[in-house]
Amino acid sequence: MSILNDFERRLGGAIEGVFTKAFRGGLQPVELATRILREMEANKSVGVREVWVPNRYVFFLSEPDRERFAQAERSIRRELEQVVREGARERGWALVGPPEVEIDTDPSLKQGDFLCRPLLVEDPATGETAPARQEGRDAELVLLEDGKPSKAFRLSKERIIIGRLGESDIVLDDPGASRRHAEVRRHDGQFVIADLGSTNGTMVNESTVGERALEEGDRITIGRTVLEFRRR
Repeated sequence: MSILNDFERRLGGAIEGVFTKAFRGGLQPVELATRILREMEANKSVGVREVWVPNRYVFFLSEPDRERFAQAERSIRRELEQVVREGARERGWALVGPPEVEIDTDPSLKQGDFLCRPLLVEDPATGETAPARQEGRDAELVLLEDGKPSKAFRLSKERIIIGRLGESDIVLDDPGASRRHAEVRRHDGQFVIADLGSTNGTMVNESTVGERALEEGDRITIGRTVLEFRRR
């Protein structure tokens, strides 16, 4: 596949000696690129006019593999993001925002094993594109389906409206949600959720709330929809 050949060529040129020494054995960067293309195919979402595919891919590596990748990690991430662009373009698929690849460690994994979590990440500030990564400054709500992340919404505006209304920043296709159900606003470095007088109420970690500051991992339930709050 030409995308994978181009990936290996570009990566080899970008990190030359490091590439030859560090990647003689064990997990190979091209395995991550191959997984991205498979996840795009498996997680595509058919819209009215376009087919959307995930634009963020979080890889979890074993500790030894993460250590091997460390010196070249920035180049690997950059070239994997190019694989996302090329994979979508070649198949005529659309991305809701710029590609993002993150690499993390999972101590429970054995060397050579890895996990991949694909996500569609939208930015309510634009409705289409997401801004460049700003480590530690932003937060997001992650939509959970059957307990697994399926889509993420950046909290990039001072006030984010959640509800069934098509003009909401985060639109929920859920009969249990009111047209303007709740809002999340940024205040003094915190993110606060407030119910907007909804019919069925807003819950955080199974407790009904009127207004509450959100903490990492808090789960917001609106109707049957569950959104998890995460810092970035």
